[in-house]
Amino acid sequence: MTTSLTSRNSIPRTPRQPSRGTRGRRTGADRVVWIYVVPVTAIFLFVFVGPLVFTAWTALHETTYYQIGQFSGLTAFVNLFSDPSLANSIGITIVFSLGALVIALPAGLLSAVVLNNLHRFKRTVRSLFLLPWLLSQATAGTMWMWFLNPDYGAGNPISEALGFGPSNFFSTTGGALVAVTLITAWWSYPQAMLLFLGALQTVPKELYESLRVDGGGAVRSFMNVTLPFLRNTIVSVIVVLLMLYVQMVTIILVTTRGGPLGATETLSMRVFNQVFQDYNLSGASATALLLFAINVVLTLVALRFRRKESL
Repeated sequence: MTTSLTSRNSIPRTPRQPSRGTRGRRTGADRVVWIYVVPVTAIFLFVFVGPLVFTAWTALHETTYYQIGQFSGLTAFVNLFSDPSLANSIGITIVFSLGALVIALPAGLLSAVVLNNLHRFKRTVRSLFLLPWLLSQATAGTMWMWFLNPDYGAGNPISEALGFGPSNFFSTTGGALVAVTLITAWWSYPQAMLLFLGALQTVPKELYESLRVDGGGAVRSFMNVTLPFLRNTIVSVIVVLLMLYVQMVTIILVTTRGGPLGATETLSMRVFNQVFQDYNLSGASATALLLFAINVVLTLVALRFRRKESL
């Protein structure tokens, strides 16, 4: 009896094969997945990969106006990095981006803290804070061009009353860069505010209550509770805003077109001028690839910082 049981248990069992109904359901599920994957992949290839490949292809060829000619290799990149004005464009881009970031980041964080602690008229105040971002970049630039006009702008009497003289900011190199930076920061800070506001709403209220019981005030709550929870969000907002500023064209185009004397010609504005003024499509493509490399570096830095924070 024992021998028969042992021999019966020693027989290897074959794995159970899925039934036809199960295989049919799996095949149907796979088909449903492909229905979602294929359109997304096609859109990604059409919107991102296609233009990137075309830009690289254009940078490697000679161009006459908008016609692509013979293969020229890395000539466009050699001309780009040997151009003395490239360093000026990079410096202006850095000053413009960091200047707008230094203004927009604290303004967005402060606005988010105010809205998060506001209990009455919250929707009205939020709408007022969001008003700059609801305007298009062209509208914002045109509005500030009218406001700062030295002849008939509403900002001219205010500037003269404060002792600064006529509000002729766009006629000087330093004033134009400052004006464009301030306009960009004013337009973009609501984007940072929304990201911070969403993160603030995930902070546990019990932490603020326990700190309040221990005698902590608003400053201590902000330093010991709010900032640690917003650390990853701050990095994300910095990267998002920097990528926005590095690619900013419309506000600069409407207000200064890169002038005066190239004082506001960032890398993005340089690409625009190369395409529509100089008709140098090959050089513009090389500059655009440099901008793409900068955005990739910013993204990798943000991902690495967030990975360290998660560890």
